[in-house]
Amino acid sequence: MPDGPPTTPLMEQYEAVRAQYPGHLVLFRVGDFYETFGDDARLMSRELEVVLTARSPDSAGTRVPMAGVPHHALETYLGRLVRKGYRVAICDQVEDPRLAKGLVRREVTRVVTPGTVVEDRILPGAEHNFLVTVALRAGAPADFAAVDVTTGEWFRGRATESGAEAAVAALAPFAPSEVLVAGAAPETLTRTLHREFPRARVDVAPGAAAEIPGFLAGIPDGPSDADARLAAYVAATQPRLLPYLEVVAERPGGRRLLLDAKTLRHLEITRPMNPDDPSGPTLLSSWDETVTSPGRRTLSFWLRQPLADLRSIEERLDAVEALTRRGSELTVLRSALRPVADLARIATRVAGRRVRPPELAALRETLEAIGRAREWLETGPRSGALGALEPRLDPLEPLRDLLARALPEQPPPTVEHGGLFRSGYAAELDALSRAEREGLAQLEALERREQEASGIRGLKVGYNQVFGYYFEVTRPNLARVPPHFRRKQTLSNAERFTTDELSEAEARILGARDRRSDEEAAAWERFLQEVERQVPALHRLGRAVGELDALAAFAALAQERRLVRPVVDDSRILQIREGRHPVLDRTLEGRFVPNDCDLDGERARLLVLTGPNMSGKSTYMRQVGLLVVLAQAGSFVPAKYARIGCVSSLFTRMGFTDEIGHGKSSFMVEMTEVAEILRGADDRSLVLLDEVGRGTSTFDGLALAWATLRYLHDRIGCRTLLATHYHQLTELVDTLASAKNAHLAVRESEGEVAFLHRLVPGSTDRSYGLHVARLAGLPPPLLQEADRLLQRLEATGLTVRPTGRRTGATRYTQAVLLPEAPTPVAPVEEALRALDLDRMSPLEALHWIAEWRRRLDRGEGAPPAP
Repeated sequence: MPDGPPTTPLMEQYEAVRAQYPGHLVLFRVGDFYETFGDDARLMSRELEVVLTARSPDSAGTRVPMAGVPHHALETYLGRLVRKGYRVAICDQVEDPRLAKGLVRREVTRVVTPGTVVEDRILPGAEHNFLVTVALRAGAPADFAAVDVTTGEWFRGRATESGAEAAVAALAPFAPSEVLVAGAAPETLTRTLHREFPRARVDVAPGAAAEIPGFLAGIPDGPSDADARLAAYVAATQPRLLPYLEVVAERPGGRRLLLDAKTLRHLEITRPMNPDDPSGPTLLSSWDETVTSPGRRTLSFWLRQPLADLRSIEERLDAVEALTRRGSELTVLRSALRPVADLARIATRVAGRRVRPPELAALRETLEAIGRAREWLETGPRSGALGALEPRLDPLEPLRDLLARALPEQPPPTVEHGGLFRSGYAAELDALSRAEREGLAQLEALERREQEASGIRGLKVGYNQVFGYYFEVTRPNLARVPPHFRRKQTLSNAERFTTDELSEAEARILGARDRRSDEEAAAWERFLQEVERQVPALHRLGRAVGELDALAAFAALAQERRLVRPVVDDSRILQIREGRHPVLDRTLEGRFVPNDCDLDGERARLLVLTGPNMSGKSTYMRQVGLLVVLAQAGSFVPAKYARIGCVSSLFTRMGFTDEIGHGKSSFMVEMTEVAEILRGADDRSLVLLDEVGRGTSTFDGLALAWATLRYLHDRIGCRTLLATHYHQLTELVDTLASAKNAHLAVRESEGEVAFLHRLVPGSTDRSYGLHVARLAGLPPPLLQEADRLLQRLEATGLTVRPTGRRTGATRYTQAVLLPEAPTPVAPVEEALRALDLDRMSPLEALHWIAEWRRRLDRGEGAPPAP
């Protein structure tokens, strides 16, 4: 039959909704299923692997493809669609089908996108799920706004520099799952967004809202274009949640340590660098001793956005030290926090009317646990950050009392199961429940009477939704059925009957049941309205719990792992004694070799690292970067001593990757990353460079590495660690006023190399690449040939001649790269080997030598052999 346009009222209703939401997959509620039709059905069948069927032909003989999923399994299928990047419009029945006159009215109740998901089963664990908007401004830094609708938190700010790269760097700590670009975005911005956030959906933001919501109207400098457009998007997709959002943080550039997307990836702050190993160790996984979901979310956010404000850093460190000093009592606090549920997300689901009864029971237990945590804080010092936290840990006594009065000890799993309230909470509901129970008791009495009167001991009262209540009699007993029984249904082994009295009892029971169900639904809505009034307070309470849990986790780590409080000040010093890599120190279980770092900002702000492959240069640099991140996040650090002059931005360039799909080779990617660092760094930055110039010829690469080093030293003046295999750079370091060399030591014995992983002053001129190749299992003949070639290359060599003196002046031509002069011995050797000495007389030999001398003096070639 033909597959053509719909003609039924239902399909007309569906197409009208679909026209209102172009680009969305519309899930259309029909009975117990969410259905899709036409092209959407084909897409859904393909993406979700559900059966593609077709609606029955209408009067014109049209069959429409159809695919659907059960309403009770919506979250499972919705999660799969969202993870694939689809925007889904949920169209629900908004009136009772029993009361509908004609077609049931349907409306889109919400739109679900990667950045607006609120269901726990779809969300990425306890992590934030940010939806962000970025608005470029001509010649000025971009504005951005970020919201996590699941927690009600709204962040806003401005990039530190103009341009697409700076805009994306400002968004990086939010790890957005969805990015909205305000206005017509240049291709460079969308390309950079796709590159840095490959798992995020990137789309165009809607036009700014006609009316600015109240929570934005109070911003002192007024909402930016990014704020307004993000608010419009949330209003269109999650209208019930918009009133409960709250601006919780402005993000001026100087208040946070800037970590761009590459730095977050290279340092493996929250995600492993290797995408093939998503469960690999990260700083977050190694440092996460939190016991609550809000705590883990807070910790993750602190590590991605460390502080750059000395006062705020000191307040966190003071709080961690105060908690650490309470010793074993700290376990009491952490035990009190352990039952705490995810308050913010429960509150959001209350506002969106998607909360389940067990979640509200968990909220009841959570408020009791917060009361115990607050009592624990009151028994100790409460200055600084801890003192500010105590009043914020309000256990919300009125709400806790409401939950205790209303909810049963073990609530049902869903609202549809009924039994939502304790007896005594709702008088009218109790009366209807009592009437239903009385009707069921009368039914049991009726069953007993009919059994006794008929003598049929197996006579039973049953119920189903189609036939209602009935008496069921098996076939062997049919001859004893009383005459007042009326046949209702025939089965293969039994007959079902009704009576006037049973019909009357059924009417009383079902009437009471329907009225009880309606009243329970109404009571549940009234109850949720009362809880909803506390949604803003629950969001704030969730943030306070998260901060306390994160601080307690820092304190527990300080106790367990021999961590020290870092000194963070306004200097440009970076001094670490016996520092340990925060992740490897744990995974290696005490076998990690500690190392120092000593940059004073003046005499030595740049350190050039040399040493063998596998000696630990990259690990050392990551270690220094991670210790800075931890210190400025407010954590104690794994070291004997640490003094860190506050870092404004941290940049890294590590590893070799390409972007062939964007027309970039690995060397082009390397140069692009170096260029971004040089544009973004200032004198308070920390720059970690693992090789520069390795992707091109030796002379090009060495020249670029040297010029980069000079630019960082002379122009920017930031603290820098640069690891290199260009050993010639170490000679050039001697010409710089504020640079020094160091290397990772090895021990060589009888041709075998042991990596000591110990940083020592000075440079080395060997990389031991052949030793690493041997460990990797390259064939012996290949290694022997490589060894012969290496000896020849080392004999030819390169020399690097610094032509300037040690000076602070900015000059970039002070290094001249020259191949060593070719030896004049080779032609003589060749000519001598060509002589036939057995056939030459002494006089001929003398004449030949004289001719050789004459030609050399004139610059001519070698004389012919006699």
